[in-house]
Amino acid sequence: MKKTKKLLKKLFPVVLLNKAHLHYNKLRINTFDKVLFPEHALLKKDYILQRDAYPFNGTTIDTRQLDHRLQHQIEIWQNWTQDEYLLIYNQPCIIEPRAGWALTASNKLIYASLGFSRVAYLRKPAIAALRMRNSSIEEYTELISLRDTGEENYYHFYNDLLAKLFFLEDKLHLAKDIPILIAAALYKKPFFQYFLQHPYLRDRTWIVQDKQYVRSYKTYFCKPLTHTAPYYERVRLLALPQDIASTTLERRIFITRSPKRLRFIENGAEIEQLCLDAGFEVVDFDTISIAEQIQTLASSRYVIGIHGAGLVNMLFRGNKPMGLLEIFPPGEYYAFHYMLLAAQLNYTYDGMIGEISKNRFSGSFFVSPEELNQRIQHLLKN
Repeated sequence: MKKTKKLLKKLFPVVLLNKAHLHYNKLRINTFDKVLFPEHALLKKDYILQRDAYPFNGTTIDTRQLDHRLQHQIEIWQNWTQDEYLLIYNQPCIIEPRAGWALTASNKLIYASLGFSRVAYLRKPAIAALRMRNSSIEEYTELISLRDTGEENYYHFYNDLLAKLFFLEDKLHLAKDIPILIAAALYKKPFFQYFLQHPYLRDRTWIVQDKQYVRSYKTYFCKPLTHTAPYYERVRLLALPQDIASTTLERRIFITRSPKRLRFIENGAEIEQLCLDAGFEVVDFDTISIAEQIQTLASSRYVIGIHGAGLVNMLFRGNKPMGLLEIFPPGEYYAFHYMLLAAQLNYTYDGMIGEISKNRFSGSFFVSPEELNQRIQHLLKN
């Protein structure tokens, strides 16, 4: 299977492969997977807490200077709600290793086991999961599952996974010795190892799930509202003190991305030179440690960056002023994560959208030097 994937990546652009996989997964979800993995029905009374709510109350994004497409996206969000829940599942369940799905004893999927379990790109369990019910597997009397979609992403680690721990702590005051299940892929990430130095995480009992199936007899599943400002403040306090204490507070940073990554600027050399001429340092976060990323944005007065997880480091700036210019690739959807976070932190925010490039299927896009220069000048004045 791995050899086939490598061959396909050599033959076809990754952008097209991702789209093809999404269509394939949608088809499976609505046909094959429906038969093999039916949903375990839960009632409202089964939950400790279950509600739909608007997650952005009290936060206003200044849209006056934004592109009309970004303004339209924000208007859509104004009517968007999401679910928040807390479920204590008091019956045996098996958690499979591939995505972290929990299955009942009758092989039905517990959709509440993953916070965003209905997204079209999420794979269902491997067929092998159907044969695991009577197998010898790791067993725990109780555990907290932090398995989730996006679990290996730096931003979602803050917004979705750590938030679950804060949420459970606030709602249930659970003992800190209850084992916590995470994916091996997350455990190996440099950002997880960095925060594991803090006693809040270091003193926990971690179950690192690689290829093994796990059976639990009492399992805590939850999903707090995302983008919760008090939780971001608690994340900030998990950084090592020396990494957010800085005497240099006026740096100008342009966060670039290598062509080896998806979502990079086709005319990157020209744009980097423009930023250098405006007094910005050019930094590729893929080439520096998590501690250095935190230090960099904690000490930055002005930041320009391509939309990506590295921008979340702005929260380590705390209550000091910052001006942020976020560059989006062209598309139909523009994620609100950093617009909202900037508003919550009282930072000045601007966003611009790039143009379709000549090599669009490589993941690249074009940025107008003229427009970027205008926005830089506006950023520095405000």
